[in-house]
Amino acid sequence: MPNNKLLSAKGGKDKYQANHIPVAERLFNLAWGVGLLVIANVGFAEQSFHLPGKGPSNGVTLEGTALWIFIAAAVIGAINLFITIADHYDKRNNEHRYKQASRFCVLLGVTLAISAVTVQFVSNQKEPIVINNGS
Repeated sequence: MPNNKLLSAKGGKDKYQANHIPVAERLFNLAWGVGLLVIANVGFAEQSFHLPGKGPSNGVTLEGTALWIFIAAAVIGAINLFITIADHYDKRNNEHRYKQASRFCVLLGVTLAISAVTVQFVSNQKEPIVINNGS
């Protein structure tokens, strides 16, 4: 977890110390961010992406509008991971902005991912069969 502190310097004034993100966390975020971008690129290139299911479920294959929503969610997720890396290298006193951006990305990314599956589910529904008795 990133930490930043105000250190008491000589003279009674506070001196700001920027966040330090451990190397392992930065590498993890970089790997997952690149992985999400690869997933988005594969979905774009193939024009479909299969999300595997668990147990007896076959999962869902995203196509069309649902795929585009999912690609947007993957890109937003990657941006969120890269935000942490950028925060480490930015030495200015603006961690609150990175935290706000990260929260926004999480909210938007999760909303888009759920929306993608919902849109695909709705578009996979079969038309109802109407039986007319001739009246």
